[in-house]
Amino acid sequence: MNYSRQVPVNTPLITESDIDSVSSCLREGWISGDGPVVTEFESEMAKLSDRKFGVAVANGTIAIDLAIELFDLQPGDEVILPSFTIISCLSQILRKGAIPRFIDSNSETWNMDVNLVEKNISLKTKLIVAPHIYGLPIDMDPLMLLAESFGIPLIEDAAESHGLRYKDQVCGSFGALSTYSFYANKHITTGEGGLIVTNDEDLAIRLQNLKNLNFRQGERFVSDELGWNYRLGSMQAALGLSQLKRLNEILKQRKKIGAFYQEQLQRVPNIQLPLVETAFSENNYWVFGLVLNGKMTGKAKEVQNELGKLGIGTRPFFQPLHRQPVLQKFGLSGQPSLSVSENLGNSGFYIPNGLGTEISDFEYVVDCIDKVLS
Repeated sequence: MNYSRQVPVNTPLITESDIDSVSSCLREGWISGDGPVVTEFESEMAKLSDRKFGVAVANGTIAIDLAIELFDLQPGDEVILPSFTIISCLSQILRKGAIPRFIDSNSETWNMDVNLVEKNISLKTKLIVAPHIYGLPIDMDPLMLLAESFGIPLIEDAAESHGLRYKDQVCGSFGALSTYSFYANKHITTGEGGLIVTNDEDLAIRLQNLKNLNFRQGERFVSDELGWNYRLGSMQAALGLSQLKRLNEILKQRKKIGAFYQEQLQRVPNIQLPLVETAFSENNYWVFGLVLNGKMTGKAKEVQNELGKLGIGTRPFFQPLHRQPVLQKFGLSGQPSLSVSENLGNSGFYIPNGLGTEISDFEYVVDCIDKVLS
């Protein structure tokens, strides 16, 4: 085996129909965030999510920021969220002066352990943020039951979950609002981009205003409150709309890649593979993650470095939020240990599964992982 080729962690698949869709925008002169293709993309994503309204924004982090902004958090209010997720879920909570209550993860699904949520609810709890992680959803039924019984609104982060289903319900349909990301490695990509979906028309109108400098209705350039310029451009929406039309094909290809890795990596020692399915969902393999165990526990960086020398692109797992140094600036240091989240951060990484990657490259990835870990 010649260990000299390069396999990026993500090689996107951009088709001729994607290019034609973006080119049509340019030919028609729609390049800003005001084009009809943006409205169409919002509508189609709302349909995918079994929602009434969609609001497109510049990226997935902004989608979460704006969703949290709607709930008027005050200093000292508490928000429940998993520790093992991207810091995007935390940033606006800290900016508002609220206090995060971090939940550890389930060691098998890598998602927030819903069995730990209730004991973290207090009279100060004002919001739950629920992101699905790496291709499998949170167990939503008990979480939604808790949220409803305590009267706590829930934001679902479906950034990694385009088309993913929980039982008979599509992810993106839970809670007061759901957010999406369309970053380059997502199932549907616009390069950069995000979107919020909801069934509440008042919230949708508020979001449309907030993302567009909060101009007074009918009076452009007059603002009673501060907003942001967070619009998604027409060319990005056109790319997203084109990709959305072939989402089923994209999901089938991701599952095919996942099945290949599941079969081929069974022989490799010292790794935990992602679950193929749970009692409530099938993995859609947004990424294909590995968690080192046995004698390799905690050595993700070392293994990634060795794979990098062989040309294999990898990405580390999320670093747990309760250990983020930025918490010190908000007087929130000294968080309790969350052992599963910490182990995932120290022992986990994901490997190439881009839709534009050749099967021979996936075979090479497997061979290199076997070489490094055996």
